[in-house]
Amino acid sequence: MTISKKLRTWGAAYLLILPSFIFLVAFTFYPIAYSVVTSLDAASGGIGFGNYSKMLSSTEFQQAIRNNIVYAFFSTVPAVLIGLLLAIVLNTKMKGKGFYRFAVFYPTILPIATASMIWVFLLSQSIGLVNHLLGIMGLPSKIDWVNTSPYAMVSIIIVYIWKYSGYYMLLFLSGLQSIDSSLYDEAYLEGASGWERLRMITLPLLSPTTFFVVLIAIVNSFQAVDQIYVMTKGGPHNSTNVLLYYIYEYGFVYWEPEIASSASTLLFAFLLILTFFYWYGGQRKVNYER
Repeated sequence: MTISKKLRTWGAAYLLILPSFIFLVAFTFYPIAYSVVTSLDAASGGIGFGNYSKMLSSTEFQQAIRNNIVYAFFSTVPAVLIGLLLAIVLNTKMKGKGFYRFAVFYPTILPIATASMIWVFLLSQSIGLVNHLLGIMGLPSKIDWVNTSPYAMVSIIIVYIWKYSGYYMLLFLSGLQSIDSSLYDEAYLEGASGWERLRMITLPLLSPTTFFVVLIAIVNSFQAVDQIYVMTKGGPHNSTNVLLYYIYEYGFVYWEPEIASSASTLLFAFLLILTFFYWYGGQRKVNYER
């Protein structure tokens, strides 16, 4: 291939990706850069870390971090485990598994605000189905789920698990279906039990999918804002305020863009570092050979 032909080929390729690149710069790179500059007070003529110092010393921000860690752990772990369990069950030969797969996956299709509103009604203190069922079982049934602590945190965790377990199930299901079925046949002939086949074949060969799902789940848990806005508004007493909702409040309610930009930059840096260490640290435990 001549140099001129290579240039024409490269030029055509770059022209094809140019529209996407423009959108990437306009709606990703530029906002990130502007947020960093704003957080450093560069827009007002001086560069410093005063905004970060003010934010880090704030009890509200410190509580938002603690809340986000609690939310991330107690939403991610159950959602991933439930998704894995459902995938294993729905990957077996059973009648109506297509319907069950759709039923489990359906909450994922709903917008998070819609899912949150559904649970607001289900968890209503007076007319909610959850309290009604608790009353039938003889348990406390007048719980104000979204307005009292610690039930408010439990409420938003329930929404996360309900919405995302089906999505993780679908990812695990795709991983399970890529495993060679002859491995299970050979293990069965060798007398391996169901638990042994799960432990020695399924889980090791599913490790790439598990690695990806856990990463996605962690990132999702730090992007919570819609369900908190709909259900609790960060309350009661800041007990469900997490980092992204903290950013929303300071950016669009209190109109302090410098603090919001500082929190955004810190969250971006945290997720970037977390992803880096998780990716390169976890790769050694992942088995890509099937």
